Amino acid sequence: MAKILIALDSSAGAWRAVEYVAKTFGKTPVVQVTLFHVLPSLPPTFWDYGHVLDEKEQQVRQRLVADWEREQEKNWRDLFSKAHQHLTAAGLAKGAVADKFKPKYFDEAEDIINVAQTEGYDTVVMGRRGLGLAESLLLGSVSRKVVDGAKGFAVIIVE
Repeated sequence: MAKILIALDSSAGAWRAVEYVAKTFGKTPVVQVTLFHVLPSLPPTFWDYGHVLDEKEQQVRQRLVADWEREQEKNWRDLFSKAHQHLTAAGLAKGAVADKFKPKYFDEAEDIINVAQTEGYDTVVMGRRGLGLAESLLLGSVSRKVVDGAKGFAVIIVE
């Protein structure tokens, strides 16, 4: 079974990545697609400043972090729902499309690479934001960093 990770954000390029996967893999019966979004970093209030938490404090923090993550994910539900509908309308089984959210740990590119490698994805599909050459050289871009750091999986960048 082929595993495809679509890096999804609110850009037009990311939506074109969804359309590409729908068109290219929609009728393929052995494909698993995961829509993936890197959430913002955890707020400083959730950081551990070296204090060793007792069991009760750990449980409270875990609940707070889980609530925060659920709240962040709500911001993306409409887009993810639209992507699910588009992919299933193209022929993918409903059970073949999953969602994944992860708070930013390093930066978006490193987090995408980490998920792709540790979870055994064959392909990462993502859009370009359309930075000009000068901007992409100065700032770097998520897609460029993913291509540069990809080991063990293919990367498809959709214009």
